[in-house]
Amino acid sequence: MTLGTKTFPARVPAAEKRGFREDNMVAKPLPAWKKGLAISLTLSITAALSVLIYNFEEETLESLLYMRQEYLLAAALMVFMLWLIEGLRIKVMVSTLTSDKRISLFDGMQIFLMTFFFAAVTPFAAGEWPAHIFALKQHGLSIGEATAVTVMRAFVTRILFTTAAILMFIYFLDQPIPTFLNRIFIYAALGSLATTLVLLLLVWKPHFLEWLLKRITLLQKSARGRKVYTFLIEEVVKYREATHSLNRWKVGSLVLICLLTVSYWFFFFSIAPVLLLGLNRIVPFTQALFWQLVIQMITFYVPLPGGSGVVELGVARLYSFFVPASVLGLFVFSWRFFTYYILLFFGGLVALNKIKL
Repeated sequence: MTLGTKTFPARVPAAEKRGFREDNMVAKPLPAWKKGLAISLTLSITAALSVLIYNFEEETLESLLYMRQEYLLAAALMVFMLWLIEGLRIKVMVSTLTSDKRISLFDGMQIFLMTFFFAAVTPFAAGEWPAHIFALKQHGLSIGEATAVTVMRAFVTRILFTTAAILMFIYFLDQPIPTFLNRIFIYAALGSLATTLVLLLLVWKPHFLEWLLKRITLLQKSARGRKVYTFLIEEVVKYREATHSLNRWKVGSLVLICLLTVSYWFFFFSIAPVLLLGLNRIVPFTQALFWQLVIQMITFYVPLPGGSGVVELGVARLYSFFVPASVLGLFVFSWRFFTYYILLFFGGLVALNKIKL
């Protein structure tokens, strides 16, 4: 409306103002990683508390009051060793598979923590490889080189798990094992073996990726598709060059990578016996390692973020064979705290710092 030389803005009806505000106040959907984190923590804490409450006895409170703190400190130091060892393993892998790329030990530790976080908040740990490749790319590696490091990391780990599964199967061959556990273990071992063979193909025959990519003719039917195709071919060539860098002159690096892999999982699996010692319970060390190996192999195929819920109940079920019910809940909660919650927390901090989440 105009009056003389002054112009006044048209009045906006109150209803329209309210509507505008309401539209702007509509909640946006949570990112996938936040949903995964919420689901993972909810299921994990609920399952652990359920085990604790179900098995709570008068002796449970006594075990909590007389828990030996030096073993808790030892468990915390072992978690730090996991960060250190895996950071060093990633560092060695980068220097082994690339000719001119180097990362520091601290960088390797950050890459590990961020990778753990995204693996823990996605079903089937689907976010592990993308996060690992992205983190390596941030430190100067090409996508092809980062993929080679990621594949090699998974390959060495799966070789260890498959070999350990076979040795454990032979060791417990003449010992009574529940039928359901025996079946689950066999299925998990077969799945691990199949995955190892696929990764072996990717490491041993990197030309397979080029062959497969050239069969995708759909990308070459448009200008944009041809650009994408050219980019992928270039990265596959870099991947091939990185995997071919594994020659006889780098045997020492390969041995070191294998030793670091064994060390990482030895410390990881040793946390459970240490915590039980803190609860004044002594368990067969070999059997404790075997049960965790089974759980870890099953976790790979659980369609829940971090395997939450299944892991806690699985550990409670398996360890109930030699851990008294009065301390079983305390053990499950403390074990998950040191092997999952701590890594999840610090991994989230690293992820928030590296990516605008």
